[in-house]
Amino acid sequence: MKSIIALLSHLLCFASAFQIREIRNTQGNILGSVEPNIVPSLRILNGRSATASQFPYQAGLSLYDGGPTRWWCGGSLISNEWILTAAHCMTDVLSVNVILGSTTRSNAPVSFDVDSSKFILHAEFNADTVFHDIALIRIPAVTYTNAIQPVRLPPRASSYPTYDGETVVMAGWGRIVANATAGSQTLQFANFKVISNEACTAVYGESLIFAGKLCTATTNKVSICAGDSGGALVLTSSNIQIGIASFSTAEGCDVELPNGYTRVPHYLDWIKDKTGLNV
Repeated sequence: MKSIIALLSHLLCFASAFQIREIRNTQGNILGSVEPNIVPSLRILNGRSATASQFPYQAGLSLYDGGPTRWWCGGSLISNEWILTAAHCMTDVLSVNVILGSTTRSNAPVSFDVDSSKFILHAEFNADTVFHDIALIRIPAVTYTNAIQPVRLPPRASSYPTYDGETVVMAGWGRIVANATAGSQTLQFANFKVISNEACTAVYGESLIFAGKLCTATTNKVSICAGDSGGALVLTSSNIQIGIASFSTAEGCDVELPNGYTRVPHYLDWIKDKTGLNV
């Protein structure tokens, strides 16, 4: 397992690609202590249960790296053949079982086993800073239904809004209480507010926040944390995906520090180049 490295001065903890295995285990422990300390996102704490077809773009990813257990991440369907997710979810993964069309992860109408030859991780993904935390999975072509639909991506433009102050929604099957030993079987969701990158930098420092990131506030002990990684952050006003769940503080999901996401508009050219989609 790679050592955890020190970044700046806040007591936050980041796990590198190999350390994600430690976070994925049944104990959910992180070995060591660093500054700052952030961890890949895994649960929606104090969220609400989703209804059928409420998030038809939601993908569940059961990941396998050759070890004794699997772990869980989320993703979003962006076309009938492509899933968008976080690179830290896919590092060293040999295969993934992708589920679509269900709010219950044990009872999905569509399920595919996909090997690593169908994964595309951003070539500049940095597991120590979480920069460029974005990946794609190519799946067999799926038929759209009421419960299976692609999420909308932002239209490509010369400039994009910051989204500061916008209301967004995030769904996932991660843990629903802080001391749980497993994720939720039922899809959970919660609403958040986007905060400025300047406000997020004040917490995590310039070494962690750059133009390809965005952050949301955590209030009333509602948060993402360990299992929700890779899931879509979507504007409630337009149902457009603007983020991919990337990291949260290791001080605890209920301490009300910001959560971090990959900023999707920053990577539209990359998505177009890798998939050929007209985004």
